Formats: sequence, structure tokens, C-alpha cells
Amino acid sequence: MSRRGRYVLILLVGAIVLLSVLGWIVSLRTDYLWYDSVGYTSVFSTMMWTRLGMFGVFTLAMAAWCGLNLYLAYRFRPDTWPATSEQEGLERYRELISPKAGWWIAGVAIVVGVFAGMSAQSRWETWLLFREGGQFDWTDPVLGMNAGFYVFRLPFWQFLIGFGFAAIVVGILASLSAYYLYGALRFSGQGDRMTNVARIHLSVLVALFLGLKAVAYYFDRFDFTTQENPVTDIVGGGYTEMTALMNAKNALIWVSVIAALVILVFSWGFTRSLALPAAALGLVVVTAIAAGGIYPAVVRNFQVEPNRPQREGEYAQHTIDGTRYAYGMSDLETITYGVASQPNAQTMAEDQSTVPFVRLIDPFVVSDAFTQAQQPRSFYDFNEKLDIDRYTYTDENGQEVTQDFVVGLRELNPSQLADEQQDWTVAHTVYTHGWGFVSASTTESDNGAPCFTSGVLSDDPGNCQIGNDIIDVDKPQIYYGLLNNEYAIVGVPEGETPREYDRPTDVAVSDEDSEEPQAEEIGDDRYTTYEGDGGVDIGSIGNRLLYAWEFQEPRFLLSGQINEESQLLYNRNVRERVQAVAPFLTVEADPYPAVVDGEIVWIVDGYTTTNEFPYADRVNLADATNDTYSGQGVANQASEEINYIRSSVKAVVNAYDGSVTLYEYDEEDPILQAWNAIYGGDLIVPREEIPDSLQAHFRYPQDLFKIQRSLLQRYHVDESRTFIEGGEAWATTNDPSQAQSVTQPAYYVYATYPEQDQPYFQLTSTFTPRNRENALASLMSGYYDENGDPQLKVYDVVGGEDQSVRQIHQIITSTSEVVTTLRDAQQAGTTVEWGNLLALPVGDGILYLEPMYLRRQAGGQGEDLPRLTNVAISYGGYVGFAPTFEEAVAMVVDKYVSGAPSEAEQTEGEEGETESPSETPSSEAPTTEAPATAEPPEVEAAIDNVIAAQEAYEQAKATGSNEAEGRALDDLLAALDQLAAAREAAGQ
Repeated sequence: MSRRGRYVLILLVGAIVLLSVLGWIVSLRTDYLWYDSVGYTSVFSTMMWTRLGMFGVFTLAMAAWCGLNLYLAYRFRPDTWPATSEQEGLERYRELISPKAGWWIAGVAIVVGVFAGMSAQSRWETWLLFREGGQFDWTDPVLGMNAGFYVFRLPFWQFLIGFGFAAIVVGILASLSAYYLYGALRFSGQGDRMTNVARIHLSVLVALFLGLKAVAYYFDRFDFTTQENPVTDIVGGGYTEMTALMNAKNALIWVSVIAALVILVFSWGFTRSLALPAAALGLVVVTAIAAGGIYPAVVRNFQVEPNRPQREGEYAQHTIDGTRYAYGMSDLETITYGVASQPNAQTMAEDQSTVPFVRLIDPFVVSDAFTQAQQPRSFYDFNEKLDIDRYTYTDENGQEVTQDFVVGLRELNPSQLADEQQDWTVAHTVYTHGWGFVSASTTESDNGAPCFTSGVLSDDPGNCQIGNDIIDVDKPQIYYGLLNNEYAIVGVPEGETPREYDRPTDVAVSDEDSEEPQAEEIGDDRYTTYEGDGGVDIGSIGNRLLYAWEFQEPRFLLSGQINEESQLLYNRNVRERVQAVAPFLTVEADPYPAVVDGEIVWIVDGYTTTNEFPYADRVNLADATNDTYSGQGVANQASEEINYIRSSVKAVVNAYDGSVTLYEYDEEDPILQAWNAIYGGDLIVPREEIPDSLQAHFRYPQDLFKIQRSLLQRYHVDESRTFIEGGEAWATTNDPSQAQSVTQPAYYVYATYPEQDQPYFQLTSTFTPRNRENALASLMSGYYDENGDPQLKVYDVVGGEDQSVRQIHQIITSTSEVVTTLRDAQQAGTTVEWGNLLALPVGDGILYLEPMYLRRQAGGQGEDLPRLTNVAISYGGYVGFAPTFEEAVAMVVDKYVSGAPSEAEQTEGEEGETESPSETPSSEAPTTEAPATAEPPEVEAAIDNVIAAQEAYEQAKATGSNEAEGRALDDLLAALDQLAAAREAAGQ
């Protein structure tokens, strides 16, 4: 290459490096400005200084070690080397390096050190937890180490051991290369292949490697408590690990130490033969294979597998106890809920503790109804899945009433802006925010539409009994939420006309905002100016230049809309905002809005997690939290393995100014305590400072509940033998309203469960026995008591013959009233959508409730809003299906009083036909009573036809083809007619 070419290449490389470094510096500066705008600079500075410190320390350590080994190899190089072809080929490299050997050694050492430092700086969190971590009130029952050792200290020790191995390997490779280059190590010619100095140097390095291996074997023993046991398929060392493998590790420690000493003896010249060090290394390898592989396999296959409950029982019990502690289930209360085989439906109708509060409106289904009824402009939108919260208000009789509501925010959705609104200036300075907190009753509907109670774009309350002004909001503007993560530029000089679009003025508003001095109406629209201080000041040319570079947008410098009062709002998604200010938290997938003291806030549950807790089973965060809502208005959690979780933080994000407050909610969590200490001790606001008005809106965390639900499929069992045998395992229920197989979401209800003396806002779900999808095994409930403490309860359902929600859905959809409604809907070109099927303990039975919504297809114009047209309930086997909940209850009561056969009894034969042949046989003694009389052959054949038609109809629904669904529905109707005729002919 010519000299000019070299200069051009150097110039290009220098420019690339300069731009990269400059870009990194700009990102650092803009990150600092953002953290400063939210008041969390300690998070940024702690993270950056720790990473820089880790990078510097480990870069220096590795560079010094590598340079030392290269220097020793160069310093003790032989003065002469044999005249062989091998050495002649290396001569030109020696001539190149020798004149500037010091520079070469320093350069190689620095490059190796930088790579090591880059790797080490990513472990900054491990170091900080090692430094500040404390103790848990849980001790490993086998090795006697506190859980804090495993969570806080062991990971950093293992990192240091790994770094040590890498350093020794680098030293060996560097020394070998230098010795080979200068002839101290050669593979041809006569005489010794290695000089004495080279032998001593390399032998010491190998001995160090083996000595460090002995240390690694010592720490490996602790990994048994966090590794999976292949015999029981749970986490925690079992009989094989804690006996055979533990002994193997102890043996390997001593063998490694002996081998290291033998090699040191070899290095000092007591023998020049390689036989002794080779034998020492061979002993380590043979011991590792025999003691660490063969012997444990023999123990597992011939001692453990034939006697699993006896051998593994003790260790399985450790995992049961550890898992319950790690997932906050140590205080799990199991309550036996006895249900009657024929519960009194009149008791259900007279209930005042749960029935008056039953939720009819499904927050997942009615999002479109919210959007279409409360959308004054097309760019306003509601999240795909709304939320449930409770509020206390004064009713028309002057009494305070607590009730749950469907709630959502009317956010601005940038994807819905028209083409002309996509202009950079318009999109980022005019359409900056949404407007309004909207709520609707969960117990009422307005002719099938939601019964709106707050934030209503109309002064007509419709047919609702509840008023539309019960939740007061001072600032309804929504700058921070879930739908809009585009940056916004806000702020104008005092006296100038506001330019941020607020809302149209041609619609009536139930809770008119009167406290906005800078609002101005222009034509049919109202404009406002942001008055918060949650943004980054970009009034200066320096900050504008920084963000022009960071966002690759020159209009930050060219736009006349940016002035000395301008602020830049970004990172506006509330989940990402909380994650940024608290990077140690796992953030709840479904934040929810609330009105607290007139302000709209987002409440986000923050979890502390680890995957290092001893004797605690693991779950995959994504799998355990996946249900119907995941990816449809609810974020998907990362596919991450954890074996400890605490709902430690309640993060509150103000929807107007974006301020983030982290409230401590688990005062005993050592991980949260460690992180709070890491960030100066004042990152988290103490729990006692939580305002009562905010506390009133806290609810049992959903993701935590889902994880606990996933684990309780096995870990509801207390006794290890039963646990290992798996005979009492449960399964979570699939969502019966969905054609595909997906877990039914847990649901919030305001209800009074058994042994509760007042209604609680609780999250609940159901279990079925494993391999018996048609039966109900138990209910699970999580809630906060009057002191705000979490309560988790399981209600074992005994005494009755209650079906699972899946079976109840099949019974409901097979009744003649529902089938007729489905047929009419099909013929009318409407789509049937079932809401979430609730199972609630009421009286001495289970009340099942499932709302039916209809969507009419509008000739190529999409679908209109869903309307609640009917409510289906089931109690004691009787099904009620009517336009209102009260009418459905009356139907059930009438059937019960008249003594009519229940729908469950009518389909009992069908359930028997569909029962899985692999079901676990009952352990009860055989009865001496005569078996029930079998159905006549004609009736049995008709029942088989109904079952087949029902399955065909469900499959047709899954295809999404209206034509196929219509044909299958006709077949189902015909099969039901044939069944009715067969029973009539048989005199039934």
C-alpha cells in the first residue's frame, strides 16, 4: 500500500473511532439529562461509576498478568537457539518484535486487558449485591448456609473463579507463544524440548490452574442446592447429589491439590520425566469420570430410582419448604370449602356479600366499546385490555358505597394519526397527549353498552343508575401511558397561544376541567400547554444539538417551534419508565391507572427476583404468566428463569408529569434492602409514608399470582411422598371462551369468600385435578387485608360434584336457550363473544357466571361495538340464561324450587362418555349399591351424537370460518332435536 493509501486508511479508522466515541459520550450525556429530569441521577451515576470501576480494575489486573507472563518469557529467553528450519522460519518475527519488545508486550497486554474489562463490567450488579447483600431468614437445610450466601456472595465468588481460570489460560497461552518464538520451547531438533526456566514457569501456571480447580470444586458443592434433580424434576440436590456427587467433589478437591503439588515438584527439577505430571493430570481426569460420573449414575439407577419416595422424600421436603418461602407462600392457608350436592339456590339469590357485586362487564371484551363510544377523534384510543379497580362514592341515598369499575385512559395513539398529522412538527408538538380517565360500572349495562360513570364525553347518563360524575379528576391530560412512546416537545413562552391539541369542544364533558389557565379554544378545538416539569430542558442550543445527534433528527436545530421554554418528553411508556429508574426490578406486565387525590397515576408492581435461591423450584417467567391477555393489551414477560420473587415495590407514575415514586411494600425483602443501600439508602420511599388514598387502590399483583398459581399445581401438597407420587397434582384451567388452548386469566372480583367477614377486592382463579379437566378441585384467592398485608388462600372444594369452568361452558352452550341464541346470531350475521367465566363461592355452592356479547358485522365496515345481550349463570347444576343477571338468577331459583332436573344431571351421561380413560382410578372401596340404570340405547346414541356435534362446533369456531361454524351449529341443533325426541319416545 502506498504512503497516501496508508494515511487515508488511518484517517478513516480514526474518524470511525472518533464518531463511535463521540456517539457514546452523547448517549451518556442525554441519559444523564433524562435521569436528572426524573430525579434519579443516583441510579445513573452508581451504574456508570461501578461499571467504569469494574472495567478499570479487571482491565488492569488482566493486562498486568498477561504482561508479566510475556515479560518473564522474554526476559528468560535463551541466548541462542538451534539452527533448524523451524527456528529459521521464526527469525523474521523475532527481528520484528525484539527491537520494540516492550511496546509489543504492553500492546498485547492492553488489548487482552480491555477484552477482560469489557466482560467484567457487565457483572456490575453482581459486585454491588456482593458488597451490600445481607441475610435471609432462610437457611439451606443440608449445607447450613444462609440463603444470602447463595444470592449475594456465591455468584461473585464464581465470577472471580471464572476470571481466574481465564487469566491462567491467557498466561499459559502467552508464555507458550513467547517461549516458542524465542526457542525455549521447540518441537524438532536434538536435545531438550524445553528450557528449565520455561518448564518451571509453565508448570507453576498449570499448578495454579489445578489449585484453582480445587477451589472451584469446593464452591461447586453449593450448586447442588440450585440445580435440577432429574429424579424428581424439581430444583434442589437429592440423594444422588448430596451423597455420591458431594463425596466426588470432596475427593476431587484433594486429588487436584495433590496433582498441583506433584507438578510443582516436577517444575523444580526433581525429575525431568513427564510421566509423573502426566500421571497426576490423569488421576484428576480418571477421578472426575469415575467419582463424578460413573459412581453417581450407579447410585441413581440402582438405589434411587427403585426407591424414589424413600430416597428422595427428605430432599423433596426441603424443596417444598424452600419453594413456598421463595415465592411468598409460607403463610399459604388451605381452607376446606364444603359444597352441597344440591345447594339451595334461594340462598344464592338472597346473598348480600358477593352476589350484589358480581362482575358482568369483561374488561377485555369492552375495550372496543370504550373506544367507539368515547372516541371524539380517531387518534384517541384505549388499551386493548382495560383494568378493574374499586372506588368508594356516595350514592343517591347519601350512603358510602364501594364498588369495582372497569377503568381506562383515553390515550393518544400515534399510529392512528392521519397522513397530514404525521408531519414531524405536528406529530411531536401538537398531538402530544391523550385526555381523560374513563370508568364504567361492572354491575350495570346501558342496553348492553357500558354504563359510563366518569370522563364521559356526554352529559346524558343514559339508563344507568349510577351517575357519571363520581370520580373527580383535576388534570385529565395523559402524557404518560401505554400506547404512546413517541417523544413530544412541549412548552411555549408566556403569553403565546397554546399549540398542544387537547380535545374537541363540540362534545359535552361530564367532568369539565376548569383549572387550566393556559387552555384556549380555537374553533371547535381546545388547545393547552404542558405545565409540568417532567421533561428535559432543550431551550439551549447545546441540548438541542445533543438530541439532534441522539435521535438523528436535524429538526431539533432547525425547527422554529422549539424555544427557550421547550421541554422534551420521552421514555413515556410507564413500564419502560419504571424499568429505567429501577433496573433491578422485574416490572408487572399490566400496569393500571387510578385517580388518587384528583390526579391520574399509573400503579406498577415491581418485583425483586433471583435464580440463585437454594432449594426453590424454578419457573419460566414468560410461561408462568402467559394467558389469554398476553400480547393483547398486556405485555409479554421475558423468557427468564427465576426461583425467588417478591412484590417489593409499588411504583407510581404520574400520567401528567411523568414523575416516578417507588414505594417499599415488602419491608423484609433482603434484595430490595440491598439495592436501596446500593443507591444511597433513599431510593425507596418507606411503606409507612404511602398515602391512604393511594393504598386504597393497591391490588394483589397479577404476575405474582400467576406464578404462585403455576407452582401450586404441585406445591399445594405438604407431604413429600404424595408430592413425589403426583397423585394429587392439579392443573390450571384453560380459557373456555377461546378456541385455542390458553390459560384462563385470573380475575379481580369484589366478593366475600368463606371465612371472610367483609368483601375484599381479590384476585382469584380455579384448579382442576390433573387428567380430569371436567372437575373442579379448588379455588385460589389473593388479596390485601385491611392492613394492606398480602393474603393467599386456597379453597379445597369437597362434598359436591362441581364441574370445571370448561365443563360448565360446555353445559351452558349446550342448553336449548343458548343454542337457539347462537343460531339466531349466526343467521343475523353477528359474532358471539363470551366473557371471562367466573367461579365464585356463594352459600354452599359455586356460582358460575359467563356474559355473552354480540358483535354485528357491518357490511365490510368492520365490526361495531360489542353489546352485552345475555348473562349465563350456573348454580347447583341449574343453568339460567337471560338478558340480565337478575333474570338469570330467577330462572335458576325457579328450577330449583320446582325440583326440575338440572342441566348437569341431564348431561351426566355425556360427561361419563367423555371421561378420560387415563383418569386415576378411585381409591375408595367398591359400593354395594346397585348401579344406576343405563340409558336406553336410542338415548345413548343420541347423546353420542350431541357430544360429537358439540366438539365439531367448537372446532368450527376455531377455524374462524362463518360458513363452517353455521353448518356445525345446524348439526348441533339437529342432534339436540334428535336427543329430545329420543327421550320423549323413551318416556323420560
